[in-house]
Amino acid sequence: MAAAPFIRTEFFSLTNFSFNRGLASGYAGSVPVQCSLPSPLSLRFSAARIFVVSILLSSSAAAGAAPALFHSPGDDGVESLTTPVLPGSPAEILYLYLDAGPASSAGGTPCVDGDGDEVCAWEFELLTSGAVAIQGFTPDPGRDVVWKADSASLRATGGDARSGEMGPLRLGEVDLNVMGTDWSVGVGAGSAVDAGFMLVEISGGVIAVPEPERLPLWLAGVGMLWLLLRRHSPRILSARLIAAALWVVLLVSPIFMAAPAMAQDADLDGIPDLSDNCVYVPNAGQEDAGGLHGPPADGIGDACQCGDLNSDGQVDLLDAATYQRDLAGLLPEADDPDRCSVIGGRLDCEPNDEWTLREALVGIEPGVSQVCEAAVGTPTAPSRMAAAGDSITQAFAANCTCNAGLLGLFCLLCTAGGDQPQHSWFDGGSLGGSFRDQYGTGSGISSARVSVSGAEMLGGADSFASQADDLLALIPLPELVVVELGGNDVCNRDCVDPSHCADPLYTEAEWIQAVAAGLDKLVGFNHPTSLSSGATIYLLGVPRVQELRAAGVALQESSGSINCDSFWDTFNVCEIATLDVTVNGENLSTRLAAIEARIPEYNAALRDLALAYSTNENGRNPLGIEVVSDYVNESTPSTGTTSFGAGELNGGDCFHPNLQGQRLIATEAWIGNPRKPAAP
Repeated sequence: MAAAPFIRTEFFSLTNFSFNRGLASGYAGSVPVQCSLPSPLSLRFSAARIFVVSILLSSSAAAGAAPALFHSPGDDGVESLTTPVLPGSPAEILYLYLDAGPASSAGGTPCVDGDGDEVCAWEFELLTSGAVAIQGFTPDPGRDVVWKADSASLRATGGDARSGEMGPLRLGEVDLNVMGTDWSVGVGAGSAVDAGFMLVEISGGVIAVPEPERLPLWLAGVGMLWLLLRRHSPRILSARLIAAALWVVLLVSPIFMAAPAMAQDADLDGIPDLSDNCVYVPNAGQEDAGGLHGPPADGIGDACQCGDLNSDGQVDLLDAATYQRDLAGLLPEADDPDRCSVIGGRLDCEPNDEWTLREALVGIEPGVSQVCEAAVGTPTAPSRMAAAGDSITQAFAANCTCNAGLLGLFCLLCTAGGDQPQHSWFDGGSLGGSFRDQYGTGSGISSARVSVSGAEMLGGADSFASQADDLLALIPLPELVVVELGGNDVCNRDCVDPSHCADPLYTEAEWIQAVAAGLDKLVGFNHPTSLSSGATIYLLGVPRVQELRAAGVALQESSGSINCDSFWDTFNVCEIATLDVTVNGENLSTRLAAIEARIPEYNAALRDLALAYSTNENGRNPLGIEVVSDYVNESTPSTGTTSFGAGELNGGDCFHPNLQGQRLIATEAWIGNPRKPAAP
């Protein structure tokens, strides 16, 4: 039986431990996962910090203005003046809250340069000691949380870096299984991003103990401190020993090894590639401030540390907050987009990079990968590329300018001519500015199209799965495959509500299955052939079909030789989005609203499927063929977010792109092109 296509879901659960990833409102199902527990959240404890933790373990007072993590016994956000004492029954609940204070920023902007107590992002680790085990964690409904738990620890991260939040913030509930009377639960480590966008420590110590107390609180604190030292110190010591060993090797290797006569130096920084900690970015000083969670040095130069968005050489909570603001179009944004990608695929910042980094902060695999452009260099241009698609890629009626008036019959002959591939956004030779043209004059890149007007992603004889067979029949095989499909998956449906007709809009699950059917063939999953291992599949977003009617109406109002309403009604052009009458119990506004909601779901599925295949998280792409989607979200430019106005539609059917519209698609598709060479 074939494996089900993998989609990144928001919630995961396991028998021994579980982790959660995201907004409750964005729930996408449950998928079993097999992985091992990595080491705890890495916030190091120096001797000074150990002293501070010791103080915290014997006192409930918060240190300064640092955010405090605490259990609120009344679940009302009020912190107990003393360490909360729980009755000690077999099942107990901790109500976790985070609070930095009541003052909102009077100057500056929260999460930029504010001066208040807003919390922009947070992360923490809870540790148990003694006869108690963590059974699970339930985030506060609607709160953006990524978490992971086992019986002895809970690690979580979240926050709203777009505007910050005032406390007390209810983070969620921790379910405990109490097995005796000698136990405690405490804050092992934690940090937050404050209103001034600075990283600060979260204060907290022991947050819950049993009743009756068989051990004094200070003894429970000593036990907790011992646990912290036992869990953190060996790894830190090992890391320092490794770092020291590396330095020794670097110091003595010149004694025993002669330098090659012509050592390769790709970035021309004077450091041979074999010794360079950033091969493709000049960094003569070889600075290395650390990696995930900061020091010690990890052997990766600061200049090419993937996930380091604020250029401090470290990958931490500040970078997760920067991802969130960058994706929302807010400052501060990523200093260098070439360091954005931590999962491969699209080279700039996208939501899956943010999720992966936040998962890495709490110890969820696969962690941060060195796959950004700064680390792996500029991608190579393909020597041959091909497109799968529909009438858009076939440039249907692209050069038609009229459909009515004195020359109406003559005009209709243009539309009747159908496809005009010479004007295609993909490789139209007469277009000037096609996708292929973006590689430059004389690039030598050959191209082919297997696109068919009327094709769908899912249905019909020319579906994506069918076109995948055509792509694999090309000789030689293309190194870059660009897929533009989905418009007809909307236009060929009869209603939006499944209860109103036999052919409603495809569900997200049906869409995912259709995309996976084509991708499986191209990557060779349960299929005898595939693209070559170094190939790239580039999925373009579904166009905003819901906006084309308004653009067509504006077009007909601008010319007496264009009558879009008449043409649509006569030739049944995408009736679900153009026919202004009630059909199957649905009026036009109802249908357009449903289409507007469904298309972003289709595009987000393309994005998440691309990640699942490209990283082989779904186990369907062992050849490692790169799969990338140009869609990021609704605010980032892509083909799926491009709005077409009257100036981008042809005057023949008032629905397909004209020459200017074809150039617009080429420009938008080029933005996220994973095989785009470096700018000169």
